[in-house]
Amino acid sequence: MNSRPLTPRERAVLEALLAVDIRNAEVLRQQAMEAVVVGMCGCGCPSIDFQSGRGNGMEIRVNAGVRGSHDGLFLYTIEDPQQGEVLGGIEWVGVELTGPDELPEPEFLNVEPA
Repeated sequence: MNSRPLTPRERAVLEALLAVDIRNAEVLRQQAMEAVVVGMCGCGCPSIDFQSGRGNGMEIRVNAGVRGSHDGLFLYTIEDPQQGEVLGGIEWVGVELTGPDELPEPEFLNVEPA
């Protein structure tokens, strides 16, 4: 997949996830301004990757539950040898048999630091 800009919904969710108080929040917010999608989950869920190399020092930084369901998502970072901690992506965590094809509206998320 070639990289692409974030959709308006993806951008809004990323901003909501980064609105909480976490370590290096300002650095991650700066990175978010330039973030692009470089990969998506093959199952059709709305998980997106901002970097390749998933799993390299992956750390969950922010959790978000979807109100009224058992579904949720999390923002993770990865460790880049040159840049240090960088935004890795947003991972969908669903318990339903079929997931949504896009992230939920930010106002339906209960966001908290991991």
